[in-house]
Amino acid sequence: MKKTILICTVVAALCGILAYADSGANIAREILAMERQAMEGWLQGNPDPALAILDPEVTYFHVPLEKRLDGLPAVRAFFELYRGKPLFDKYEMLEPKVQVSGDVAILTYQLAIQNGSVASRWNSTEVYKHKKEGWRVIHAHWSRVSTPQPAPPRQ
Repeated sequence: MKKTILICTVVAALCGILAYADSGANIAREILAMERQAMEGWLQGNPDPALAILDPEVTYFHVPLEKRLDGLPAVRAFFELYRGKPLFDKYEMLEPKVQVSGDVAILTYQLAIQNGSVASRWNSTEVYKHKKEGWRVIHAHWSRVSTPQPAPPRQ
């Protein structure tokens, strides 16, 4: 009897672990799909898909900004500067990783973009929080990857 209870307890625990792992994978797929939709918008010069995933209280850092933007109205005003202007000709999300902890998920990846013959890369960190409306970005931070400099010649 005790052995049966122990086996049932272990099986229940394993099912819980597998369900949690599957839940994390589903969350990662959902967040990556949202991010790709936002990038597709930027590919067309349309910030609306990116704005749609932002929380009203979002905080936002980006290279062209002097300081952090606080709140959706500030980010919306910044994004409107780029409406109708595709940000890149093509893009690729490199090594995306979603880490989930409760109702918070962190997405990190490197964005490789191409504009004509010019290529650049950006590091992205976005913190998502699950709310009644679904997953929303509560913080975003973008930084440009500097081009590696050649090592100085040996003397």
